[in-house]
Amino acid sequence: MLTIRISQDAWQGNAQYTIAVDGKQIGGMRTAGASHSAGDYDTISIPEIGAGTHKVTVNFLNDAYGGSSGKDRNLYVDGIFLDGAKQGGSAMLASGGAKDFAIGGSAGGVKTVGEQILPSGWQQRDVVESFNGGKGIFSHSWGPGVDTAVNGQLTVRSTWDDKSSGAMVKPAGAEKGFGYGLYSFTVKTEGHIGPYALLWPSTDRWPGPEMDVLEILSNGTPYSTVHWKGSNGGDGYKSFMLSGVNETQKHTYSLLWEHGRLTGFVDGAKKWTTTERVPKDYAHGGENAVPSLGMQTSWNKGELGGKNYITAYEFSYADMNPLG
Repeated sequence: MLTIRISQDAWQGNAQYTIAVDGKQIGGMRTAGASHSAGDYDTISIPEIGAGTHKVTVNFLNDAYGGSSGKDRNLYVDGIFLDGAKQGGSAMLASGGAKDFAIGGSAGGVKTVGEQILPSGWQQRDVVESFNGGKGIFSHSWGPGVDTAVNGQLTVRSTWDDKSSGAMVKPAGAEKGFGYGLYSFTVKTEGHIGPYALLWPSTDRWPGPEMDVLEILSNGTPYSTVHWKGSNGGDGYKSFMLSGVNETQKHTYSLLWEHGRLTGFVDGAKKWTTTERVPKDYAHGGENAVPSLGMQTSWNKGELGGKNYITAYEFSYADMNPLG
């Protein structure tokens, strides 16, 4: 997804402009509404633009100048993001005409930060939980399998009698938890089926917008799943396999939640993306999400028996939200 932040100095009307990608205009004439001096910006999201090298052209259509800085209509490109990764392009358009920005894909390389391997372009982490001294922000826990005996680790184990266990940020309302951004879990698992790392609806109402970053099939294949409330009130879902990943090794599983798109990564490499059934966060009319780790037993009894576990070394959330 391509995301562009735009602001303006308005004078005798708002700045108007068009956007083109690789020479093709996207949409019609646009009108800026956000004030640059106030630190605000409009956001334009173009979901059909994927990773790779592109040329973005912003054409300022109606420049105006009245002889002083207070009587000057200007357009600003405040930032360009591709698949969530910030690109180098920003500029003040003080006169009419087109400005080109050369951007590259976010898939070229990865970034190691702390315990985590993140997609290229992501290094700011606004929330980090390293489990030093306990569960940290994952304080809402249940079941007998939660283990914080090793400093810097949170482990959730299965039990001989298949009791459900887990730990999460407390779901306390639609505005709680976190919204659009990059969620990253650095974990390893054992025993295949049962362990999970996911984003749970912050209202704690289900079926709803549950986004499973990591679950595991009984044959050891890790996968991600997007859940939603179906038209009949039941659970609708779609899964995406994380092929070629050994879930018994330590990996960073990331989910980029954007307006209209979800993208999954393992150790910074993109594994899947979808524009279907993408939930909205609270700021955009939906509800936020809370991260959760645990051991699922409701649909796999008899396949656990105390041998399975998930160990988390670090969780992070990056509110580098292209939608602001």
